[in-house]
Amino acid sequence: MCGICGYVGPEPRPVRNATEALRHRGPDRGAVWEGQLGDAAVGLGFRRLAVIDLSPLGDQPMVGAGETTRIVFNGEIYNFAALRAELVGLGHIFRSQGDTEVLLAGYLQWGDDVVLHLRGMFAFALVDFERNRVLLARDRLGIKPLYVRAAQGELLFASELKGILAMLPTTPQLDPRALSSYLTYLYLPPPQSIFQGIGQLAPGERAVFENGELRRETYWSLPPVGPARERREVASEIRELLEETVRQHLIADVPLGAFLSGGLDSTTLVALMAKASGKPVKTFCMTFEPNAGLYDERQYARAVAEKYGTDHTEVPVRPDLVDLLPSAVRHFDEPFGNPTALLVWLLARKTREHVTVALAGDGGDELFLGYPRYQGAALSDVYRRLPLGARELASQFSERIPESTRGRHELRRAREFLHGGSLPQDDMYAEWVTYFTLEEQKALLTEPVQREIAGFEPLDYLSRKLRGDRDFVDRCQALDLETFLPGNLLTYTDRMSMAHGLEVRVPLCDHKLVELLASTPASLKMPRLHTKALLREAVEDLLPAKVRGRRKLGFNPPVGIWLRGPLREMMVDLLTSKRARERGLFRARAVASLISELDGGRRDRSLHLWALLNFELWARAYMDAPMALA
Repeated sequence: MCGICGYVGPEPRPVRNATEALRHRGPDRGAVWEGQLGDAAVGLGFRRLAVIDLSPLGDQPMVGAGETTRIVFNGEIYNFAALRAELVGLGHIFRSQGDTEVLLAGYLQWGDDVVLHLRGMFAFALVDFERNRVLLARDRLGIKPLYVRAAQGELLFASELKGILAMLPTTPQLDPRALSSYLTYLYLPPPQSIFQGIGQLAPGERAVFENGELRRETYWSLPPVGPARERREVASEIRELLEETVRQHLIADVPLGAFLSGGLDSTTLVALMAKASGKPVKTFCMTFEPNAGLYDERQYARAVAEKYGTDHTEVPVRPDLVDLLPSAVRHFDEPFGNPTALLVWLLARKTREHVTVALAGDGGDELFLGYPRYQGAALSDVYRRLPLGARELASQFSERIPESTRGRHELRRAREFLHGGSLPQDDMYAEWVTYFTLEEQKALLTEPVQREIAGFEPLDYLSRKLRGDRDFVDRCQALDLETFLPGNLLTYTDRMSMAHGLEVRVPLCDHKLVELLASTPASLKMPRLHTKALLREAVEDLLPAKVRGRRKLGFNPPVGIWLRGPLREMMVDLLTSKRARERGLFRARAVASLISELDGGRRDRSLHLWALLNFELWARAYMDAPMALA
């Protein structure tokens, strides 16, 4: 795991500055290489978090056989040993024991299609001196990030935006369309970033920079849904793939552990880790005081730790939010509105004191239909049998349903279900997974901003992906796998863990496992509205009784409590400040109205205000004083 950056263009760029800006991603070593690619200057930067092949032979930028290629690579190729053996049989010779050299040899053997042979998480830039080109690629699920800027015959790239910013003389302007997308999703969907002229590769995308131009293409997408199969057969395949992918994710030359909440996903991983490992697994669980407004899951985690004899560490969380939030915001480089990121920041910081690598259960809810909204999507077919007039009345009634501000979402889901019942199904689901509506954005954004985004439809990002001939629940799952999982969950997992030099691996995002579940009909994955039914059947023998029957809690912080308590003064001061008003993006009256609604308690505006608070903190760091971030 590491941080990568570089440039190709008419003139050299300060790639050493970019490399230093990414030091947190690779605290062990750093290196820079600069040279020529045809008539262009080229530079590659690398920060290393040594995990496999700790010797200097694994360092980057790494040169390929015959010195015709050079690469910087972030991630892990879990099938590198099998690929290495295959490439040796084809005549390739290796000096190192790691996966980076395998990637280089694979490119020499298969060209751009090397990505099709890789099983893992990765983002890389490979310079081909013979063909005067650069190949960039991002893994299928978007576990690892890669930002790019291609303009006027020049390419800049980096693992994080701060790497590109460090190579530019001035910070680019805010992209108003990206601001609209952020308000819609609370994250920035690819290919957007918050800055004009800078984008990101999408999951499953590769690009070639050649003759001064960047050509992008998708090399992987979800398979179509296949016919229904016998449940036991599918569950058996799932179990086999789970055991295989967990074994692969255990390959490391440094201490390794796992996040353990005691939920179904993390329990499955720890059980399989214990089965595959010859020594006790190190596990880490966050614990919260009873009055903190957060779910405490220590009893379930302890049951799993006892059953599998893990070396268990409980991480008591007493976050100083006022000090913590600005630091976390700076590690995203752009606005990010999911408050769970703060909890991951705290867990990663403590976990890094014990291990260098941790496995996490990200992707389990998307893969096995674990979210309650999938139950809502299935029920919507039945609900739509009611007359439209009755559904419209229910929609009007839903506005009277109060909402909790304590991290519990049952009332909000009920209101959203009733309100969406009179909408087309695709529009209903889009409403469930978005935040500021277009009408709310119209009330919030100032007229100059609205003029700049005229004609832009942020929901097009979802509507393009919701189309298809899948059943509705299958379409919703595919949408989440392609958008919410990489743009939201995997983003905060990457930034918050790498902020502390901790590599987090996500075995449930193995693309082979994803392909199997994406091609399995929802009727098998969620029979009679039972979420995660196939996963339970596949691993039932591994689950302690205490875990087997527990209901899903979720990792949702009580944002409303925070904004009414320890963060209230910060929120009001920042959002109503002169600096915020002079920035000219949001109407002061609309912001004040949101604060008033939160105080009134009828509408849960906590996530809306959290998004605005995070945006203001970001703006102060990157728009007002950008050089402080280098």
